[in-house]
Amino acid sequence: MSGIKVVFGAAGVNPPRAFGTTEAVKEVFDVLENGKCENIDTAALYGQSEKILGEAGIAKHSFIVDTKLKGGFEGGATKENVLAQAKNSKELLGTNVDILYIHAPDHNTPLEETLAAVDEVHKSGFFKRFGLSNYKAEDVQKVYEHCKEKGYILPSVYQGNYSAVARKQEEVLFPTLRKLGMSFYAYSPLAGGFLTKTKEQVLEGAGRFNKNEPIGNMYATMYAKPSYLEALAQWAAIAKEEGCSQADLAYRWVRYNSPLKKEQGDAIVIGASRLEQLKETLDSINGGPLSDEAAKKIDEVWKTIEHEAPLDNYHK
Repeated sequence: MSGIKVVFGAAGVNPPRAFGTTEAVKEVFDVLENGKCENIDTAALYGQSEKILGEAGIAKHSFIVDTKLKGGFEGGATKENVLAQAKNSKELLGTNVDILYIHAPDHNTPLEETLAAVDEVHKSGFFKRFGLSNYKAEDVQKVYEHCKEKGYILPSVYQGNYSAVARKQEEVLFPTLRKLGMSFYAYSPLAGGFLTKTKEQVLEGAGRFNKNEPIGNMYATMYAKPSYLEALAQWAAIAKEEGCSQADLAYRWVRYNSPLKKEQGDAIVIGASRLEQLKETLDSINGGPLSDEAAKKIDEVWKTIEHEAPLDNYHK
């Protein structure tokens, strides 16, 4: 069983992180090629990620590249911003892309203005597929209907928060996506690193859970909740019984045991902070489905936390 497609998320291609130089990224390219990972996902919002990927020569490789307009995260999705950001992304990357996403909804700009601009960019040849990220189901429906009415490129991919401990999308989003024939790309399959930690590490603010930093405060708000902290001990026990790391358990559940399907074009977006970690992830993620017993226990963990589950990194 090959599982859903694996995409490398390039948010960490940004100084001062380990992959913040062109030399480091060239090594990443080698590891991805050796690990048969053909897709790289970046965004205008990811600091210098597009710039460094371009300088490292991504255009000379056979990678399939996706990027994102900032949308509601920063500046808004006005016509001016859509056209300028797409132009800038193309110049920085030095190549056209497969998927161009709007990173988050912008409710302050008329939908017609945003979508007309996206269609204009599509007609220029910069991207093949139109994607949405962090949109609620009703907004996905509105975008789809507007594009269909106007004869614009239809959204066909959705990138959203999804992991063994963040499964609200199954109920509130997946039915809409399947009805519209849209693929789902799962970001944050480790729940921001939560699933790799102990309760004590999360409470101490380890990794991405430092409440003194904006991103740490976001992840702490999403996952450092009573039921979630208690569930970490169960998560560690399941991983031990399965003979794998907590990260492997999380990745393999999404890739093989979740409702996501290869035939629907779904994918999992992985990340790494070290080269060795990336190698290990690419190796372990090919480990095949978890045992039925492990999958059953993971479902049971979800039942204990779903009442406190966040939706995504935009709506919390």
